[in-house]
Amino acid sequence: MKKPLTGRGVLLLMAGFFGVILVTNLAFISLAVGSFRGEDEQKPYLQGVSYNQTIARRGEQARLGWSAQIDATRLASGQVRIDLVVRDRAGVGREGLELTGLLRHPSDKNRDHTITLRPVSPGHYRVEIAGVAPGNWDVQVRNQGRQPFQAGRRLWVR
Repeated sequence: MKKPLTGRGVLLLMAGFFGVILVTNLAFISLAVGSFRGEDEQKPYLQGVSYNQTIARRGEQARLGWSAQIDATRLASGQVRIDLVVRDRAGVGREGLELTGLLRHPSDKNRDHTITLRPVSPGHYRVEIAGVAPGNWDVQVRNQGRQPFQAGRRLWVR
C-alpha cells in the first residue's frame, strides 16, 4: 500500500531539491573564483589613462607603413621557435629593432613567457622557448628603440 504525500513529504522534497542546487552553485562558484584571477592587466586604470599615448604610437606605426608576420614552429628538441618578419611599405626588411615581448597563454598567466627576439637576417627576428605546451598562445611584441612598433597574433602551437 502506498503512503499518501503529506505536507512533511513535500517539505523534504523541496528542501532536497534546493539543497542540491545550492551545493552545485557553491561548487561552481568556488571553482570559478579559484581558477580565474579576475583582471587581465596588473594596472588597468593606469593603462586606460595612458591610452592616448598608445593611440599616438599606433598612428605613427601606421604612418611608417610597417607590417609584421609572426609564425611559430615546434622544433625536434621540444622548444618552440617564434619567427617575426618586419617589413616597411616598400617590402624591405627593417633592421636595428630591439624587439621584446610576451608569449602569453590566453587563460593562465602563470604559463606566460617573456621573450627577446634576436636578428637573424634583415627584418627577420627569432626566439626559441622551452616549456611551451601545445595550444593557443598570444604573441605580443614591441620595439624598445625610438621607432614605434608593436605587433601581436594568436598562434596555434602544436
